[in-house]
Amino acid sequence: MLKFKLDAAKEQKHKLLETTKAYTDAVNFVLEQNLGDKTTNVKKLHHLYYNKIRSRFGLPAQLAININRDAAAIYKTLWAQFKELKRRKPESKAVKKFWNKPPKRKSLIAKYTHNRTVSFKFNNSVVYVSISSLEERLKWICIYGWNKHYEYLRSGKIGDPILVYDKSSKTFFLYVPVTIEIEEHLPKEIVGVDVGEKHIMAVASTTGKKYLVDLPAEVKRRKQRYHVLRSQLMSKGTRSAKRKLQQLSRREKRFTENVLHVVTKRLVLSHPQAKFVLEDLTKIRSNRITYRGKDKEARRQAEQWPFASLQNKIAYKAMLYYGVQAAKVDPSYTSQTCPVCGYVSKDNRPSNGERFVCQNCGYGEQADIVGAINIALRVLSKTQEENLKGLLVSQPNAPDSVGGASSPPLGGE
Repeated sequence: MLKFKLDAAKEQKHKLLETTKAYTDAVNFVLEQNLGDKTTNVKKLHHLYYNKIRSRFGLPAQLAININRDAAAIYKTLWAQFKELKRRKPESKAVKKFWNKPPKRKSLIAKYTHNRTVSFKFNNSVVYVSISSLEERLKWICIYGWNKHYEYLRSGKIGDPILVYDKSSKTFFLYVPVTIEIEEHLPKEIVGVDVGEKHIMAVASTTGKKYLVDLPAEVKRRKQRYHVLRSQLMSKGTRSAKRKLQQLSRREKRFTENVLHVVTKRLVLSHPQAKFVLEDLTKIRSNRITYRGKDKEARRQAEQWPFASLQNKIAYKAMLYYGVQAAKVDPSYTSQTCPVCGYVSKDNRPSNGERFVCQNCGYGEQADIVGAINIALRVLSKTQEENLKGLLVSQPNAPDSVGGASSPPLGGE
């Protein structure tokens, strides 16, 4: 997803602001009306609300179509959240109150369609955008972004952009998905990556490299400072404190994203043309007690870093830089399994500490490193199993002696 800033004139900004407000109001209207049915069927929503959206909010046809798609996607997400919550806490108040109120979008966002409601024009080193509004088509709006993003925009296949209004800076940004054709290569090494709380990553490679990735002390101090400021502002509860809290949240998010970009880029460049094997952390948030224990402070430390974002950055950078696809494996028992003899036991990691000592063969290593080794081994064993499928078959008529004599078919005479 590429991010560009729109250099729009004052009148153009006003028209875009009216459009994003109307789009957001229309999405909230459909979300409220659909609370009874809770349908995720786009065709049904289109049949019910398309004409109402056009007449009530005055939006162009394609934007009205996108609103129904947006509403269907939101309800699809809500259904997934509801089913997971019901699975974990079937009798809780949260389950009973889940559908009491309709969802509501607060951010001013409008989803456009490439080559219909938005198009790009390339003029030497400058890129212009033409975009629809409530009243008219706004043309020749210059967009600014990272130089590398201009290259991707010119060479890649452009998807449907999203227009976002940032209230704090009163600026419009255009987020553009781009698909880039990359030639895939075979990996030169396999690298297992285990994410954790104390050490953000543990890395183990088939080349023999094993190491822990720790964040600098300054980064930890700054995250702690954000935590203290957030607690202070939440305790005040005033209107100005809430505004400050939103600003702080955005600042912390930008800081976190930058740190993750730096860490993952350094990791990928350290292992050229490597296949990174990552943990499938689908349930790390939905079952926090199981995955992170009952210690609230440990959970806070664990959840202050978005591990899914970290893994996504590793995966896309590995593909973008070297054309090697990353893989995900089930992380179950990776910190309790001995990578030498395969013995699995909680006792291999006494008191859930940082040291791993196999109770069967005596192998010892740092616990997170053992997790990274086992993660790499799982994709190696899976690849080997797939490669041997054609060999591991029953062949009753195969020769049973050097002379080539064959055993008779089963049940034959």
